[in-house]
Amino acid sequence: MMLPLLLVGALWQGLFLACEAEFYSSVHTMTKVFGYEQKMLQHMQKFVADNQSKLDFLRARLREFEQERTEAQHWGTAYFDSPLNQYLLSKRLTVDWRRVENLMDADTGEKPLERLLKLRQRPSMPDASELEGAIDGLLRLKYVYRLEAKHLAKGILDGVNHGTQLNSEHCVDIARLALRDQHPRLAHAWLLEAKDRVFQDPKLHPQILALLVQAKAELGDFRGVNDTYQELLRLHPASEEHARNYEEFMRNHAVKAGLYESKTIEEHAPIPEDPSQLDEFEAYRLTCSGHSRLTAREERHLRCGYMTETHPFLLLAPLKAEELSHDPLLVLYHDVIYQSEIDAIRHLTTNRMARAMVTLTNQSTVSNVRTSQITFIAKTEHQVLQTIDRRVADMTNLNMDYAEDHQFANYGIGGHYGQHMDWFTETSFDNGLVSSTEMGNRIATVLFYLSDVAQGGGTAFPYLKQHLRPKKYAAAFWHNLHAAGRGDARTQHGACPIIAGSKWVLNRWIREFVQSDRRPCLLWDDSLATYAQIMELAKNQETKKEASS
Repeated sequence: MMLPLLLVGALWQGLFLACEAEFYSSVHTMTKVFGYEQKMLQHMQKFVADNQSKLDFLRARLREFEQERTEAQHWGTAYFDSPLNQYLLSKRLTVDWRRVENLMDADTGEKPLERLLKLRQRPSMPDASELEGAIDGLLRLKYVYRLEAKHLAKGILDGVNHGTQLNSEHCVDIARLALRDQHPRLAHAWLLEAKDRVFQDPKLHPQILALLVQAKAELGDFRGVNDTYQELLRLHPASEEHARNYEEFMRNHAVKAGLYESKTIEEHAPIPEDPSQLDEFEAYRLTCSGHSRLTAREERHLRCGYMTETHPFLLLAPLKAEELSHDPLLVLYHDVIYQSEIDAIRHLTTNRMARAMVTLTNQSTVSNVRTSQITFIAKTEHQVLQTIDRRVADMTNLNMDYAEDHQFANYGIGGHYGQHMDWFTETSFDNGLVSSTEMGNRIATVLFYLSDVAQGGGTAFPYLKQHLRPKKYAAAFWHNLHAAGRGDARTQHGACPIIAGSKWVLNRWIREFVQSDRRPCLLWDDSLATYAQIMELAKNQETKKEASS
């Protein structure tokens, strides 16, 4: 039952989830929680054995859980590549197991119940925020990649069928969170899908219609509100609450022409024809989804080949380089890290991962802008990290002596990092949010891809209209600063949400200190004008001189 359930959270930077043990933000960590369910199953099995006459519901639930686990064991770790399976596991460990506890709360079977409760109360167990995080990831996938709710509910993510389907109750759960976080268009699509599947659970029908009224009202579809209210009253004619709400709605909207005009609600807003009308997040998500990209004409000046210039050793073992942008520089190097090095890195990160944070104006905080788990490791901790840094020096022709510690990251359910710049603002320096300020700003970034990703998880550069798909053993390199030392806004980038799979990356952030001989300043301020603009200006001035002489 491989069903990627990952919801939409990060477009919206308003839901902050922080708990003692967090699983949804890392696939690697998510696999650990699977062991808890095994112990919970053992306690439940003992309870059923002690209570042979217990309700048939408990037996049916046990068979259902065991079937899910057997299938998960059959798939192995690939089971957690599906965000839908991760969501369903979170739901089982929160909502479904709570129902089991209530049924088991009887005089008989006190010991297995006590053990089960003790296990669930451990600080490391998932809590309600885990379920919200899983739903949030699913919503994010739908929004960023412009997926359809009917396809997601069938387990089809971006054209790939993962096998598991969602029922009406799941669709309502997703819609409710979307409404709570003020995303009525997303909620509307999920509610329509829940309504199509309501035959699976007819008692949900009134709830679905009531939520549809709310979604349609927020979207300005007043005729749709009117029609849905009438359907709701036909279903529950005795409901005083629904009748009272409908009367109030009619008093407020009966005189409005829109009450009798149909309004089509598209599942996704249309893409603006003028790219200049896009805000930063819109540009980021359209780059992730492939709707914003370079034309063949724009790509024709880009080159690829072997690089040998930065070190004599490269004459024997040249680097395979693919130029993705000339100004600002963005290069993708292929086959620049080895499996043995990745294995060593993964071993170093064991039990060291923690939820990533983002730097705001005055502080660093957990945010849905960035859903991943990270750790920093000094290069002195292992020889392999020093070897990687020597290779980075060859790739970039920059001094690595004062680079920041190695940062490793793993992305989980819908894991992403919204659009951002790697360089620090003056405010960050002024507020003491930058470590080792004497080392200056981040002059460049090298991003190693330590794993392939089944679907999604690319790196989007909206201004450059480039989308780098994760390719194991490859590394992207770009300059964060102009040669003049100012931050280059054109290097804004973001990690696109993961649809299915697990993404591991290594970041090497290189500071300005002792780089003046490697990347000297130009004869003009390149943050104000590019070389091409300078040459064009000189050409125009020369033309004017010739015309006047």
